[in-house]
Amino acid sequence: RSPGNVVPTSVAEASRAMAGDTTLSENYAFAGMYHIFDQHVDEAVPKVQFANDDKHLLACCSLDGTISVCQLVPTPPVVLRVLKGHSRGVSDFAWSLSNDIIVSTSLDATMRIWATEDGKCIREIPDPDASELLCCTFQPMNNNLTVVGNGKHNLHVMNISTGKKVKGGSSKLTGRVLSLSFDSPGRILWAGDDKGSIFSFLFDMATGEFPRGSCRDRLQPSLD
Repeated sequence: RSPGNVVPTSVAEASRAMAGDTTLSENYAFAGMYHIFDQHVDEAVPKVQFANDDKHLLACCSLDGTISVCQLVPTPPVVLRVLKGHSRGVSDFAWSLSNDIIVSTSLDATMRIWATEDGKCIREIPDPDASELLCCTFQPMNNNLTVVGNGKHNLHVMNISTGKKVKGGSSKLTGRVLSLSFDSPGRILWAGDDKGSIFSFLFDMATGEFPRGSCRDRLQPSLD
């Protein structure tokens, strides 16, 4: 919404009183404020990401269990659609290379495949370990493959066309897997966990497997 149309919550009203009883619109009416989306106002938003090579298309996920796809131009910006289906908070999502698919992971121990054109859920895939799913990323050279990380310290490569885990496409970290990123060629996967370690894994693009001994590096921040 534009700043003038924001509906204040009780928390906002309390903040307004602390700020000298100015209105919420007045508080946000400063140079540089373009727009405020507040459809997830009561829950945290873990991630916001632009579509690939599209500065006008934006998505965000929320712990309210939904994902919003937003259009920024033409003005005013609008929420095109809200993707609903997860029974618990959405922890992460990723756009496919052509932006026609969004993959999401959730604390409900499932990943979902969404069609961005109409917002429909194409497929729901349970985590192989029945654990909370915390992050996901597409394999950049093969968008049929998505890597997910869960609360039981495991990485899994999932084939979103079949809904099945790729044989040999699993590995383990030292903690809950919180972040994932491939290098541009898609040959090395980086993964971070809640113990402060960052791992890199070789990825076999032909098979979707992590070859035996594929963990190349384990980085830990120095306390010095």
